[in-house]
Parts: sequence; C-alpha cells; structure tokens
Amino acid sequence: MATMENERASRFPDAELKARAAWHYYVEGLTQERISEILGIGRIKVHRILSAAREEGVVQFRIRDSVVECVQLEESLKQRYGLSQAVVVPSAADRSNAPLMIGHAAATYLADNVNIGDVIALGWGRTLKFAIKELPRRPIARTTVVSMLGGLTHAQPLNPTESAWEFAEKIGAECFLLPVPVYADKPEQRDAFMSQRSVQDVVFRARRANIAVLSVGSFSNDSPIANYGFIKPSELEELQAAGAVGDILCHFIDAEGRPVDHEVNRRVCAYPLQELSDIPNIILVSGGQEKVAIMRAALANTKISVLITDEDAAKGLLGR
Repeated sequence: MATMENERASRFPDAELKARAAWHYYVEGLTQERISEILGIGRIKVHRILSAAREEGVVQFRIRDSVVECVQLEESLKQRYGLSQAVVVPSAADRSNAPLMIGHAAATYLADNVNIGDVIALGWGRTLKFAIKELPRRPIARTTVVSMLGGLTHAQPLNPTESAWEFAEKIGAECFLLPVPVYADKPEQRDAFMSQRSVQDVVFRARRANIAVLSVGSFSNDSPIANYGFIKPSELEELQAAGAVGDILCHFIDAEGRPVDHEVNRRVCAYPLQELSDIPNIILVSGGQEKVAIMRAALANTKISVLITDEDAAKGLLGR
C-alpha cells in the first residue's frame, strides 16, 4: 500500500508541491492525511516533503519558497491594477481559513517593510487581526500607529482600537485611537463627535501617515459588520438595494468605489474616505471569493500600492 501511495504523482512540480504542502501544514494547520487528498499524493510523500522543507530551510517561521501559479497571479495583478507589489497565497482548503493564510503573508510583508519613523494608519477586520497576531515582536524606533476607526462599545473579538494597540505593542510604537464609537446614532451626532479636538488630533496624525493597512468587508453572513449589531439587518438590505457591494473603513461603497447615498454612511466615525488616496502607500489585505466585488471596488477608486490576497480572490479579480 505504501508503495502505491508513493507512486501517486501530483499535478504540481516538486518545488511548488513543497511550498503548497508547507502552507497547508504550517499555516492552515491541516493534517498530513488531508494534505495528501488536496495535493493528490500519498501520505508518506507528504511526510517526506514536509521533512525536506524543514531541512532545506523552506520553512523558517515563514515559508520562503513561492508557488509558481501564485507568482504568475501576482504579476498579472500588478499589471491590471497598477500595483507596486502583490502577494498571493495558495487558496485555503477550508475557505474559512482564508483570513489566516492571508494574515500570515501580511505579517511577513509588514515585518519586512515597516521601517524607522513610519506612521501607520490602521483599519480593521478579521484578516488584519490574524496579521497582527502573527507579526513578530520587534521594536522599531520612532514609529506611530493610528487607528482610522472609532471603537466598539461592546467588547468583541475584533475591535479597531484593540487591533491598533496590539500592532503598536508589537513594534514598540506610539498609539493613537479615535475616542468615539464606529457609528453614531444620528448624522448630527457623528458631526459632533468628529469635531471634538481630541478626535481631530487623531485624524490629523492619520493624515500624516506614510502607510495605511486596510481590509474590506463583504455582505456575507459571517462578516463582522453584519454580526456585531451596530447596523440593522434592514439597513444592510437598503445598502445593497442602493448598490453597495461592501465596505471599506465601514463606509459602504458601490462597484465603482463610490460611497452610496445612505444615512449609514453619514453616521460613520472614521477617517474620511475621500482622503484615503492621499496616503502614499496603501496596503490592502483581504481575500476569498466572497470579497472579489468589494476588493475590485476598492481597487477602482483608491490608489492601492500593495495587495495581499489569496488565489481565489486573485483569479476573481482577473476574471479567471
């Protein structure tokens, strides 16, 4: 039986096979048996190539080797959307693990690209939460992290303020938070919140950022914005009817990347969406098939510099 397993050939070349197996095992946390099913090889071969990946240094708390198809997608995304850089990770075997896979890649990118003196404006989302969790603890002098969103008054696993604070702790940065809720009850309350001097000071600091790290949200049933209760189900239906395809910084936008005309958008306590492209380096960290429409919308109307995503979203963005 072992001999028969070893004779099974994969559709991937050896180097790519090793990289894919490493992603599924070390990042997604799949069993070797499940990996053998996904890659079409025997369990003994899975064990052997994972051992080889460790011995050859493919795995060094990060996965060094690239997947050929992902590299090709990266080049196509750069050309299509005018990106300075794209990072594409293999699709997760379990789609619910996509934020984990993308977050791991984002952590590696940020660890390599945040430098002394950087001011980082931070959005929120499940994928960014994973990225910050995976980020190595390494103090970087004179750095600043600024949250671009108000916080949640009811403690939740995802909170813009907690994400900013955790990121700042990892790199030894100063941290500035918006001391207001994500959504005000009424537009006039939002205007009052955002006019406070302490809030204006944080927005001013975010305007000085040279890096913004963002994610986007869809209308899927498991999206945080749909589950946390600060937007009514009826309002979500109205937003979709008005043409919204998802949100960026809790502003709901249409397929062209423009804010939809709805009261919810007039209640957001966040960095002004119309000023987002003034930040010179914007990193968009998001993926999964359900995010393709909102990612395309964000790319259409915001000057994204770097996209970190997965194969499923990359293929969707490229129409494949």
